[in-house]
Amino acid sequence: SFISQSFISQSFISQSFISQSFMIWCFLILCQSAAAQQTAFFKSQCYDCHDSNEKQGGLDLSALKLDLSQAENFTRWVRIYDRVTAGEMPPKDVERPPASELNMFTKWLETSLIAADLAKPGVERRAGLRRLTRVEYENTMRDLFDMPGIALHDGLPADATAHGFDTNSDALNISHVNLAKYLEAADQVLDFAIATQPNPPIPHTQRIPLSSHYYVQILLASNGGAVLFKDKQPDPEFPATSTYQHLDQGAHQRFGLFDAGSSVGVFRTEDESFRPSFQRFAAIYPGRYRIRTALWSYQWDQGKVLPSRGVEAVRLSAVQLTNRGLGQDHPSYVIGYFNAPSLQSQSHEFVQWLNPHETIGYNVASLAPVHIYHQYKRNAMSFTGPGIACDGLEIEGPLHDVWPPRAHQLLFGDLPLSEFKSDEHPSVRPPKRPHVQQTMIGAQNRPDPSSGLWTVSSEKPLEDADRLLAAFLPKAFRRPVDEAVRKQYVSQVERRLEAGDCFETAMRWVYRAALCSPDFLYHVEDRHARQTVSDKDSQTKSDTGPRSGERGDENEDHALACRMSYFLWNSMPDHRLIELARSGNLRTPAVLHGEIERMLKDEKSQRFVKDFPGQWLSLRKIA
Repeated sequence: SFISQSFISQSFISQSFISQSFMIWCFLILCQSAAAQQTAFFKSQCYDCHDSNEKQGGLDLSALKLDLSQAENFTRWVRIYDRVTAGEMPPKDVERPPASELNMFTKWLETSLIAADLAKPGVERRAGLRRLTRVEYENTMRDLFDMPGIALHDGLPADATAHGFDTNSDALNISHVNLAKYLEAADQVLDFAIATQPNPPIPHTQRIPLSSHYYVQILLASNGGAVLFKDKQPDPEFPATSTYQHLDQGAHQRFGLFDAGSSVGVFRTEDESFRPSFQRFAAIYPGRYRIRTALWSYQWDQGKVLPSRGVEAVRLSAVQLTNRGLGQDHPSYVIGYFNAPSLQSQSHEFVQWLNPHETIGYNVASLAPVHIYHQYKRNAMSFTGPGIACDGLEIEGPLHDVWPPRAHQLLFGDLPLSEFKSDEHPSVRPPKRPHVQQTMIGAQNRPDPSSGLWTVSSEKPLEDADRLLAAFLPKAFRRPVDEAVRKQYVSQVERRLEAGDCFETAMRWVYRAALCSPDFLYHVEDRHARQTVSDKDSQTKSDTGPRSGERGDENEDHALACRMSYFLWNSMPDHRLIELARSGNLRTPAVLHGEIERMLKDEKSQRFVKDFPGQWLSLRKIA
């Protein structure tokens, strides 16, 4: 296949042998002349403790050669440099050498070490060619397609670590399993990105009480872990459990007592058997949703509602419903923590990206674990302790400020959507569309009625394909793309069209190939380090072929932009960084400093705050 061919065609070539040999030869001449000047320094300052007779610390400087091309020797000289510059050697109880001599020695050794490091062959460089980690992959997809919450991370194989980090090239191998998962992830992204209807989904507003959740109803009716409130006082129509519990939960549901607009106060924190959520809603369409809720806290004293000990906190999360929503063991991720002040409802409103089958989870996070079911024999009227109440949750969406969405425009620009009619195109295969429906049990929101089969249309498919790929590939590959590379992708569109695919399907096939190619999956920085997918046709004619981004210094500027963005943002460069790299201004000291400051102020820098210290300080092992 095209994708596998692009992987097989990758080859790694070293730097020019002549250039390396000349550099190493110059370096050796420099070292020999400089080393002769340092012999007197060693004899006068070091040999008393570190000659062949003393060998303190196992170090014999009289026998140590200045052959920095040997890894073991290089490491030993680095240690010597570190000890001397730190003031540990010569020892403090020994007369110190003159500052001028010491500075001359450290300067000579520093220069020698740097020169030796730069003279190493390319295959020994500090940063090897590596693929994106799954965190970088997810963030790159999110930023490229303007899908800030699309969940791809858990669907990819876990990354190994080397030397404490998962960004080390030694740990980032790739196999057929990785590639199969990349194909699945690319399909998911394209499913979300491509508009299938001429109009956006109709936004709906749905209000959901916390008491609608089955397990919250159990706490209200019999377990005693929750109570209903009206006007910040116990609801007289549904009193808290005491020595008697409410019977026939189904009858209460039919009477609508759980939907009467009461606030729900909860004492019990989330655990393995209690994970409340607002499951009457489960997202059908991926996108942004506006979420509103109101929270307050209180002190429960055997049926009396008193001021709370202070501001409590609720954790809201996005719950990824599985198994049609049955059970409670569903994966989730934290949206945020929200204040619940004493006896005063505080409103919260925010916009959150939700994927299909996701709902909102609820947890009284600041409360200590308590089980009224066991500790108080289901008697809430005998319990004294803090609680948090929720006045309900409102979800509005999906929200679209433009249509087709930006992800669709990235792929198809301004090409129109038209209704596909098979009788008008008998030899063309229509695009495949999944059946949109609500599959989560208990969810009450429903999809919009379908208005037919719509697809992207083009009067000049190959011209449009070339234009669209000319815009998409540099963004996806994060550097300039040679025309020969783009033409190869266009040729694949032509092949799919000849095979009977419609224009949208042919373009989708090529976009998926690009998103699974090494040019997207790998950090490609050195323009001489590898060949791109276009080279497989020219390898028989030349040792090298067209490379994506073979434009000298400009490509190095794009590599700098990528190093900056993947370090500070764990993702691709934004438009400003790309433009500065294209103009050649990024390396200007003032511009470079200003961009780093801008990037640190951007909310995407929180990815760095979370990820890098988590690996560096092993904080991931704590929680």
